[in-house]
Amino acid sequence: MLLKNEPLADKTTIKIGGIAQLFFLPSCLEEVEELLPLLTQDFPLYYLGGGSNTIFGKFKGVVVSSQSLRGFRVLEEDSEGILLEVLAGTLLKELIPLIFEKNLCGIETLLGIPRISVGGAVAMNAGAYGKEISQITEGVYYFDPLKGEFLLERKPRFGYRSSDFPQKGFICKVLLRLKPCPSPIRELVKKLNSRRRKSQPLELPTAGSTFKNPKGNFAGKLLEEVGLKGFCTKKGLCFSRKHANFLVNLSRKATLGDVLKLIDLAKERVLKEYDLWLEEEVKIVSTDG
Repeated sequence: MLLKNEPLADKTTIKIGGIAQLFFLPSCLEEVEELLPLLTQDFPLYYLGGGSNTIFGKFKGVVVSSQSLRGFRVLEEDSEGILLEVLAGTLLKELIPLIFEKNLCGIETLLGIPRISVGGAVAMNAGAYGKEISQITEGVYYFDPLKGEFLLERKPRFGYRSSDFPQKGFICKVLLRLKPCPSPIRELVKKLNSRRRKSQPLELPTAGSTFKNPKGNFAGKLLEEVGLKGFCTKKGLCFSRKHANFLVNLSRKATLGDVLKLIDLAKERVLKEYDLWLEEEVKIVSTDG
């Protein structure tokens, strides 16, 4: 499905966004192979997962969503665990019945993140509570629109909240290796989700962590120390009172301009006070300049 002038706010968890010139929602990999090489000739592309860490402005180009590419299958299973092939648009929470049934570990620290998809998690190397999805990723099938072909990257390179994707291409499927848990996974997930709800404003429109943690420090702690915890713009965009590193769109009327103002303010204050330069973890996507 190819849509024109598509609103983007509801494509993200923070509910901020302008208009995409084109919005491509492939229902199968054949549509990816057919249309992406044509679209990339004339438009810039942005690959979108679940929208849990993305904030849009106006985008003059094509937003390519993996939302409809859902499902998974077990490729291998033995006493050491299972190897899954998972389509990129599959939400991590869709794997819960399987991991509960077979008591598997690997994605438990990520399950409480709203609307996080497998492809999106791999693209940014999502992590929490000392674990990252790179630790269980054995391969990534992706489509290179310039070459017009599907490729498999075994053991892809990852960094802190980063990977070689989506620069290499559109993530289509991911190979995940899940292992048996030493304790009941159901109880572990319950404990982690309770901890997350107590410390993060997940009941509000948010894009997750705004800044990456500087080495040896925590962005939320720094923002709180420079007086930004609970700080709001006139349009109701705030650094959360629960966790200062989370922007929350309290009014649901905030714009990308509000986001950029708060990000710049935070960077300036932390730089002045601690001589540290904060780097965004959230993805800012706009062609407005």
